[in-house]
Amino acid sequence: FSFFSSEMNQLAQERLALETALRSAILTRQLHLHYQPQVDMETGKLYGVEALARWTHPELGEISPVRFIPLAEECGLIADLGHWALREACRQLSAWRAQGHEVPAVSVNLSPTSFHNLDLPRMIAATLAVHALQPKDLTLEITESVLLDTNPSTMKTIAEVHANGIRLAMDDFGTGYSSLSYLRRLPVNELKLDRSFVADLGNDEAARALSAAILGIGKSLHLTVVAEGVETAEQNLLLREQGYPVAQGYLFSRPLAPQDFESWLRQAAAGKAAAVA
Repeated sequence: FSFFSSEMNQLAQERLALETALRSAILTRQLHLHYQPQVDMETGKLYGVEALARWTHPELGEISPVRFIPLAEECGLIADLGHWALREACRQLSAWRAQGHEVPAVSVNLSPTSFHNLDLPRMIAATLAVHALQPKDLTLEITESVLLDTNPSTMKTIAEVHANGIRLAMDDFGTGYSSLSYLRRLPVNELKLDRSFVADLGNDEAARALSAAILGIGKSLHLTVVAEGVETAEQNLLLREQGYPVAQGYLFSRPLAPQDFESWLRQAAAGKAAAVA
């Protein structure tokens, strides 16, 4: 036996409608990317940018990634979404450089499903070539859930991508059960300290101890460690004192549309020039 209500029917219909709309959005450019700066803590210079998907529906308006990313996972669209983001981010990086903007690299989030495709390394190489980019210009962000993926292609594809010179970053580091074991199994170049540690730095001694320990792990393995979710000057100071090399968060900038990011770059350059003067 099972019980059914009109509310359940409404929710099911809304989900189906949103799934259909998402499929259309990927094809019709309703999706776009915003870019959040990553800042070198010592020099204040731009270290790179993280590309983050946004969806503006013609009738529903802005739809939160918290809503559509899980939906893409559930309905099998997440690999298509990731591949679109990768191509668009590379196109945008190339366009910025053609305009004279110095953007060192772009990071793109990919789900484990994307690595099921054995053709992914070739597709990435072709995308970089089309936009006259080098492998070091691109970082792929993955989470430890990739280790739970049982598809036999996953680890092989990750290894080949890394062998081609693409940097790999471990996102949300420190929050999962296998955080240390995957550093031994995955060829990562970068760790991203989860924002939950950063949020409590000012009032939680344990959070400070853990952030220092994670930085120590990264340094001992010759990995770059990026602190995410930096929102206050106090958090920034504590991370600098601990020796974190790179940070991102609202203190520096929210994720920005491409033209707004260009304005941010100009303002940052003007600020440095004023400081020198």
